[in-house]
Amino acid sequence: MASEKTIIRDPVHGPIELTGLEQRILDSAPMQRLRHVRQLGLAHLVYPGAHHTRFEHSLGCLHLAQAMAHAIGLDEGSTQRLRLAALLHDVGHLAFSHDSESVTIKRFGDHEKRGAGIVCKSEIADLISGHDSPSSIARWMQGTSYGQLITSDVGADRIDYLLRDAHYTGVAYGVVDHPRILSTLRWSAGAPALRAGGLEAAESMIMARFEMFHAVYYHHAVRIIRAMLQAAIRSALHEQRFDWEAAQIDGDSRMLVRLRTIPSARGWVEALEARHLYKRALMADWKMIGRKERKEAENGGLAEALSARCGCDVLVSPPEAFKSRTTIAMLMPQGAMPLEEASPLVGSLQNAAEARAQLLIAAPEKNVKMVAQAAKKELGI
Repeated sequence: MASEKTIIRDPVHGPIELTGLEQRILDSAPMQRLRHVRQLGLAHLVYPGAHHTRFEHSLGCLHLAQAMAHAIGLDEGSTQRLRLAALLHDVGHLAFSHDSESVTIKRFGDHEKRGAGIVCKSEIADLISGHDSPSSIARWMQGTSYGQLITSDVGADRIDYLLRDAHYTGVAYGVVDHPRILSTLRWSAGAPALRAGGLEAAESMIMARFEMFHAVYYHHAVRIIRAMLQAAIRSALHEQRFDWEAAQIDGDSRMLVRLRTIPSARGWVEALEARHLYKRALMADWKMIGRKERKEAENGGLAEALSARCGCDVLVSPPEAFKSRTTIAMLMPQGAMPLEEASPLVGSLQNAAEARAQLLIAAPEKNVKMVAQAAKKELGI
């Protein structure tokens, strides 16, 4: 590593040390933009402390990647590549991160694809080229080779966002025994694995993700906020005068300002800024809804039908699947096996998640009762 070092103080991990190259990359425009992209979109409207950003998460991911490289005895050159891949792994996120990506993905691709393009074709590529291959770093960002230490089920990305999201939302669910994960981490058969002594730590991490998923990421008010934001972005996508080229370098606040210029999006933005949120009209168990009705909920048909019937905008939020199946191997006395086979607890989470999955339908407060009745008729419940 270069001799010049910078220390950054992080509220989750403490001091994080950067090389001169990493500091220059951090100072680049694509990385500085991440200071203005919140990790959890507009979730701070529910959890007031959730103003943390993709910028600080990227630093935390680098810090944990370094610890993982040390744990498996990675050589210096590969460690430096891993650190850069971790630092850059979220550089492709648009404003509002995953909340916007589900709407914009058909036009711009996902953040992994965008991130690879930025690393290979921007000022970041110029900074990296004298030290390593930008294309190799881009591949590690997406989980090839030792990049799996970033992207795996117990990887640096997931550990950091669980710890960081729990810290800033103030909930008690994102507790991860990452020192134990690091102490039992091994590289086996071309992938990260944990020794048997890390089983409880791995279980606690999957449980933390399960609880954070339901308590924070898919809290009913967060889902409503996400649906309102997506309605605004969807409106802008159909407007020829909306400058999506410029919008791709916006942070969250600038994107809201840009969306305000579109008449069909303005009302959604003003409601979000004033925290005049839609209210729950109906929460229905997903498993009780028929296949045809599920499809209508997922493709927008149900929202369109309810909006027409009730004379107001109706938001429909199908549940996102929680995937408990993991790729991490446990090195047990009887041999290597997937975590869910080594742990009946982890294996049972899929059924628990399916039991909790609910369709959410939201409407303006004055229309809630009417929309609830209409929704029950449409869904046949």
